[in-house]
Order: sequence, then structure tokens, then C-alpha cells
Amino acid sequence: MSAAPERVTIGVDLLVSDLHLQAGGVTRGRDLFGALDFRVGGGERWVVIGPNGAGKSSLLAALAGVFPSASGEIRIDGRELAAWQAAELADRRAWSPQFWSDPFPATVRETALLARDRSFGWCANGPADGDAAEANAVLDRLDLSRLAGVDVQSLSGGERQRVAIATALLQGAPLLLLDEPASHLDPAHQRLLLDVLVDHARRGGAVVASLHDLDLAWDLGQHCILLDGRGSAVCGPCASVMTAERLSAVFGVAIETIELHGARRFMIDAGADRDAI
Repeated sequence: MSAAPERVTIGVDLLVSDLHLQAGGVTRGRDLFGALDFRVGGGERWVVIGPNGAGKSSLLAALAGVFPSASGEIRIDGRELAAWQAAELADRRAWSPQFWSDPFPATVRETALLARDRSFGWCANGPADGDAAEANAVLDRLDLSRLAGVDVQSLSGGERQRVAIATALLQGAPLLLLDEPASHLDPAHQRLLLDVLVDHARRGGAVVASLHDLDLAWDLGQHCILLDGRGSAVCGPCASVMTAERLSAVFGVAIETIELHGARRFMIDAGADRDAI
């Protein structure tokens, strides 16, 4: 696999103030969390962790502007989300949801090009040389070149997930909002994902990704948003948020940490008494 062409990414500023979300986005839904405040800048990598139903997907969708908030404010580059035109917002943030639907046949390369040229002009005229070259480079970077001519409807879950990541990258937005981007990925492709996202931030972009794998979250994140599933959330540097004590309380299992080759690793203590957590 060859590296994608080096391209400097213009930075982005995401500001979240006093955000309150409710399940289903309706006023009578249960509270997911309230009073959430954080700021994401260019070059930063944030991870969102928490138990099932805590609101990770809802938060990512709210940041993308496709899920309503009960209260609070979300701004990108100083402008409220509602003030952005759809095409403008697509140039600033790319959102990759947890689940994908492919209602019609399309090859992997065609799917990638749809993200690169949102006007769909290539359908009639063929892709521009630059778009085709960049799409090919990203597919190669994500180990998808051999599948470029394959129908996306026939892919495995992990293969389709990598296509989703490719489309997010090819959108060209500096802010990546990725909901469970590592789902279905084998260990080798998880590490590949990590390399790609770290490189995106290194070039000035920003990443906010929800993850279930705590080890991968530690390796990717500089900052962490921990949702407890009971209406509360905490944000901060991973070192202070992803502690054994705090994670044990949130997930309801005894979690221990060890240092391995300079990284924090997380293990469940199967012999611990859950009632004592």
C-alpha cells in the first residue's frame, strides 16, 4: 500500500457549549446527558466512550447537525450549525454514521468518487483526473485497491467499513466525525485506521470518534468524552478521564490498567465482585 498524497488540511474549530441531548431527539425522551462543554481544534484527536445507549451516536450526529439538541450550542468556526448551508457544512465536516445502507449497486471506486465530487458531475463526464488520482490513493491507503471494481453490496462488514472511512476522507473536510469507525475491523485494519486518523490530525485536521475498544481509544485519543449512560458526562485529557476507577464505575465491571510499552492497557478483572464496584 502506498501513502496518500501529502496534503495540508485547513484547521477547524468546533465549540460545544452546555449541550443537552435526549434519546430519539424528542422532548419527552430520556436524558442522555446535559451541560456538556468542550472544544476541538485543528490537530486534535478526541474519542467518545461509554456504555450502550449512553448517547455516543446521538452526540456524533448532533455535532454533524443531523440530530436535534434539547438545549445548548454547537458552533463550527464560530458559526452556529443552523446558520451553515448544507454544501458549506459538507466542506467543513464529514460524518460517518454507525450503519450504512447501499440501496443500489455501485463499485467501491464509484462510491468513493461520489464523496469526492458531490455535484455528481462525474456520472456524465467521468471523474476529473485529480479526483480519480486522489480516490485511488485513498483506496490504496485503506487496503481497498483490489476491491475497487467490486459492488459495495457484496462486501464484508469490515470491507464496507473501510469504504465508509474512505468516503469520509475523500469528502475533504477537516473535521471527521466517525461513529464506531473500527466496527468489524480485524486487528491489522484497526491499526491501519489508527495510522490514517493520526495522520489526518497531524496535517491539521481534527477527529472525533466513538469507540468501544478501550485500548484503541487510548491509542487514538488525546482527549476523551466519557458518557456514563445515566445522564452525566466528563471531558478531558485521556490520562485523567480513562482511569480504572472511573471506567469501572461507568461500565459496571472491574477494569484494571497496566502500562505496556508506554501505553495504557485495559483489562476486565473477571474475578471481581460486581457489587463492590
